[in-house]
Amino acid sequence: MAGELNNTLTAGASPGSGEIAKPAAPRTDRPVIQMPRAAIWVLAVAVLAPWLWLALTLRHGAEGSYGKHPPSTSIRPGLYGRTVRCNPGPWGELEYTRILIEPPEEFIPSRLETSKEIWWFFKGCSRETVERLWRSEGLAPPDAPAVAWRVTAGGTWLRPSKEFILGMGEGTRARVYTELSAWPENASQYAPYRFRADTADEWFAGSELSTQTVALAKRLLYRRGTSLCFSDDDIVLPMLGSAAERTALLKTLARKSTLLLKLRIKHDSDINALTHYWGKGNRSKDVKPLLQSLALHPDGMKLDVAHLLPRNARMLLYTYPLPPSTAEEPRRDCHWTSLNFLNLEPDERFLDPKVFRKTIETDYYVVPGEMTFGDVLLFFRPDNTIVHSCVYIADNIVFTKNGTSFAMPWLLMTLPDVQSFYASDESLQVFAFRLKRG
Repeated sequence: MAGELNNTLTAGASPGSGEIAKPAAPRTDRPVIQMPRAAIWVLAVAVLAPWLWLALTLRHGAEGSYGKHPPSTSIRPGLYGRTVRCNPGPWGELEYTRILIEPPEEFIPSRLETSKEIWWFFKGCSRETVERLWRSEGLAPPDAPAVAWRVTAGGTWLRPSKEFILGMGEGTRARVYTELSAWPENASQYAPYRFRADTADEWFAGSELSTQTVALAKRLLYRRGTSLCFSDDDIVLPMLGSAAERTALLKTLARKSTLLLKLRIKHDSDINALTHYWGKGNRSKDVKPLLQSLALHPDGMKLDVAHLLPRNARMLLYTYPLPPSTAEEPRRDCHWTSLNFLNLEPDERFLDPKVFRKTIETDYYVVPGEMTFGDVLLFFRPDNTIVHSCVYIADNIVFTKNGTSFAMPWLLMTLPDVQSFYASDESLQVFAFRLKRG
């Protein structure tokens, strides 16, 4: 299931004069009303009381926000909701806030299997090789009655029991599942649910899951590089008592960490330099007027970088692709995303891996120095296989779609976070490529 689902926004004063309009002189031709002194006191209290209450309320609110008393609705501790300032550069003054995004509920399978035989595949391995792996991990004898074997010409299949899977420790689970992740036949390990390892508590925070389900899921997490992974939904889902709980678990597991990225524009910002950086792809005429308008504000303003992305990328950011109508329908992947980043209209030819590779070879060149907005980053294995591609935005932040699954949205992420997503490939190298006509 993990593999299927996961790999699958003052009157009278002249404006700006800095002067206060002079009050008109009081008129003396109006009738004068006389009131008893006691009535005047009552009227004064009635008029002033609401203003006194408002002043006390504002003062209390200010002390609550900035003094020793915490505000009534504070941001939960953790990386999410915290503003992080980026390094300065030609992109200007950037800052980001981490947020979580979940797939739409209609993308979650309505009929979830309540029972399924789990088979692990060891490609090109004999039974004896698998047994040696088992013994090296100090596991129970692989020929125990609770485990079944199937040896084929392509390799060895092993069916572990539910108790065996639930009983593995985190270290053993990580080693065994990393071994299994080498082959697509093991979909749950090949494309597990993943999350940043340093924010494990954020993964399940605020979900609609019961404490028992959260505890069970956390017990089955394992580490791969700088990511935490989960591959045992086929074991856990049948253990949950309701369809609502199963749906909530899948939505929570499918959460992705992404960034809200903002650019600070001040009255003294170098608009020409910012336009040169963010207007790549012949978009200066679209970018400059917006930047100029924000620079007119005396206190400066913050602009969501989504408004500075090319049209196609701007429409895709934080969204999910529609599920394919047929199994044969091509899926928009990282390569389609990268080469269409600067295009006004998407070129569907980039769905073909051969066209993607040929385009990189003929229309792009390797970046010899600093990266800039719109550069395509390619992740290479030692055998020259391209594992992933994404687009450089600024200060190690990229625009990416990690995988072909319709449950995988288009995101802004830090480059280290994307690298951790592909952490099973320890020897990956990343190179930047730039469009020749750019």
